[in-house]
Amino acid sequence: MKPRVIAIDDDEMFLTATQTLFNEKSIPLATFTNPEKALRAIKQGKVERSPFRMAIVDFDMPIKGHEVIRSIKKIDPSIHTVVLSASLSKEESSLCTQAGADHIYLKQKSKGVILLISEVASLKVKRGVLSNEEREANNDWIKKILGLRGYSSTLANVANEVDKYSLAGENVLITGQSGVGKEQVARSIHINSKRSGNFIPINCGAISKDLVESELFGHTKGSFSGATGNKTGKFVAANFGTIFLDEIGEMPLDLQVKLLRVLQEREVVPVGSNTTTKIDVRVVAATNRDLMAEVKKGNFREDLYYRLNILPIHIPPLSERKEDIEPIAKFIVEEKNRETKQNKEITSDAVELLKNYAWPGNIRELGGKIRKAYTLADQIIDRSSFSDQFAESDMTTVLNEIEHPEDFPTYEEFVDKVRNHLERVYLEKAMVLANGKRAEAARLTKLPYTTYIHKRKTLGLTSGQAI
Repeated sequence: MKPRVIAIDDDEMFLTATQTLFNEKSIPLATFTNPEKALRAIKQGKVERSPFRMAIVDFDMPIKGHEVIRSIKKIDPSIHTVVLSASLSKEESSLCTQAGADHIYLKQKSKGVILLISEVASLKVKRGVLSNEEREANNDWIKKILGLRGYSSTLANVANEVDKYSLAGENVLITGQSGVGKEQVARSIHINSKRSGNFIPINCGAISKDLVESELFGHTKGSFSGATGNKTGKFVAANFGTIFLDEIGEMPLDLQVKLLRVLQEREVVPVGSNTTTKIDVRVVAATNRDLMAEVKKGNFREDLYYRLNILPIHIPPLSERKEDIEPIAKFIVEEKNRETKQNKEITSDAVELLKNYAWPGNIRELGGKIRKAYTLADQIIDRSSFSDQFAESDMTTVLNEIEHPEDFPTYEEFVDKVRNHLERVYLEKAMVLANGKRAEAARLTKLPYTTYIHKRKTLGLTSGQAI
């Protein structure tokens, strides 16, 4: 990936430190000690339609920082500029501001400053306005590797990781909120690999704890009540292929020990048997939990966590990649058109409405709402096609779908669900309006910063950006 951030500083040691920290955060960075060469690179990037989104400029150079900033802004006013200095007078700060500097930082605590700047850079790289060529290039790449639709650089980065990891044999851990498409990403890893076996998905949270071991490793006839015959487990069924362990955080501790042994020894023992079966299976696991937090609570084994988390992939929530909403919406409408032999269209106004929603249920929720709007609309799917969906509580739908008395929640359970749902929507909407900035989102809610962050973590929401 071409660098989208450029650092200009005649202090090579500072540039090296900056490069190291940016590498750790997977932010491509171009560094220059010569401002004139840097300016030529910025011009070239604009010509090649791969512009820089941010420039980090040292003030104390032979060509003063405010002059470099002015030259950068002449080339491309959209570049976010940051000035660094060991000491800066009010007059010098004023010169930088007049030249167009967006931020000014002192180098007194270099590492802390670089970390802060890297957070700004990460936000700019992820949320920068893409050209039409970049959007289409991302969409083609995401479609090719993931089988999904999207314009965002963040989802394109997920495709990069899948492309890179597919041919490896190591275990993969996919993290992300419910509904972001973890199973599709896992399936893509298998499809892009050269493994000859099947892709076998299993939801660890949807199987009775008493049956998980049998489902994974198989059982012999008579090994427990109801075992009327021998059964081949999912691991054997996935031999020479890939097994996808969704919601791995739901797995009971005693079974985690057995899974760890399978990963170490590459063999399984069916329930009720002493015979081992050698297997060649790639494991891809997924969770919407913070597994390290679960490790600290004693709910998840640390050794299993590190065994699974060799190649990590994180899928950001839809609220952090709003640019993906349009291609997803249009794809679903096209899919429904092929299915129904109709020719309905979704308006740009309706797409804007969708972009302004927090989407706590992510792509799964987006797909459901678009399909309902498609069914109710005549020829044009506009804002009015979604009005009832955003007005009613999703909990109403949950209640309406309950058919058996034993599934009916207690009053306390239902109130907790409603409160958690509304809190998630509320906190996510604040983050959307704050463009992913945690401090700004906390200010919008009038909550203390630490309280806002704690509530997000409690509800399983991602942290966003520190700035």
